[in-house]
Amino acid sequence: MKNYIFYTNDGYTYDNNHNEANNMQILGHGEGNSTLEAFDHFKEHQSYIHKQAFINVMALETVGDSIFNLKLGA
Repeated sequence: MKNYIFYTNDGYTYDNNHNEANNMQILGHGEGNSTLEAFDHFKEHQSYIHKQAFINVMALETVGDSIFNLKLGA
């Protein structure tokens, strides 16, 4: 089974000072033998996504396990 991260460049995000940031948003992840199967898994387990108006959703297959977490400003 493969793992995927789903993300979008639709919409806006803000930094801690409430300034608009031009970046992408991680929507969640899904598992499947293909991208479409993983997207179905994602939609099933991330029910909030049905209430959103995202048009451009992209996927990246993840490779391996996370070894460590990074924290900005540390």
